[in-house]
Amino acid sequence: MTKKIFGFSLLAILAAILVVNVVQEASAKKDRENQQKEREKQIEAATEINVDKMFSEGLTKGDIPPDFELEALSGEKIKLSDLNGKKVLLNFWATWCPPCKAEMPHMEKFYQEKAEKYDVEMIAVNLTSAETARKKREKVQEFIDDYQLSFPVLLDEEGVVGDKYQVISIPTSYFIGSDGLLQNKVIGPMDEEVMENLVKNLH
Repeated sequence: MTKKIFGFSLLAILAAILVVNVVQEASAKKDRENQQKEREKQIEAATEINVDKMFSEGLTKGDIPPDFELEALSGEKIKLSDLNGKKVLLNFWATWCPPCKAEMPHMEKFYQEKAEKYDVEMIAVNLTSAETARKKREKVQEFIDDYQLSFPVLLDEEGVVGDKYQVISIPTSYFIGSDGLLQNKVIGPMDEEVMENLVKNLH
């Protein structure tokens, strides 16, 4: 009798575990679906709200982006006008900015996997004058190493370029067409899907 009770108890425990697992799996699936829906909403918001509405601040579509020349940590200098005739994704950021930290892995992934496909140059301008670290260059180099960034990172040490582009919130990204005109602007972090959607429409 005791063995039967033990057997029934064991079956009941196993059945309970099975039910719990099924419920947990269903809950996890629902969470994944909700996360996917939220992500789709964020992408839609980034492409519709940030691109269109945010043009009310600063530079607007059709403007000629201000030219500049800045230096990278390597000592290499890049001048925007040297990229005339090419499509350009120009990003402004800082090491202390949480949304910038969230965006950088997506920037690197897009650069590695899609930049060549869409024939687009990528430049990230660090707002070095706004960095809070005492050794600003070292802090930027540490960030580049930590995130394994391979696209050009330029240093705006005097804050002149950030002022020219009227950068208020970061990250801010400008999409420049091969005609040399500003075609889109996004304020806030992007993922590679948003970047691809905007870059593939550059002309």
